[in-house]
Amino acid sequence: MVDSIVVKNNEDISTSEKRDKCLKEICQRLDISVPIWLKKHDLEFSQFKYVTFYPQDFIDEIDFDKLEVELIDEENKSA
Repeated sequence: MVDSIVVKNNEDISTSEKRDKCLKEICQRLDISVPIWLKKHDLEFSQFKYVTFYPQDFIDEIDFDKLEVELIDEENKSA
């Protein structure tokens, strides 16, 4: 692992909107382009709340092997 970023979004919007906004913010902080979101990413994210992007998922060249994004749902964690 080279870097780790946590982005919070408490807006009253859909999960997919939160996902998109957070992904954009992560990419902005890392100074990289936003990866292309494909059907396989939808499937991974809907099943596991986790998705992996590889260099071929980016339009621009990147200098890392993969970008992993995980949804951490604080509201559904038990105390």
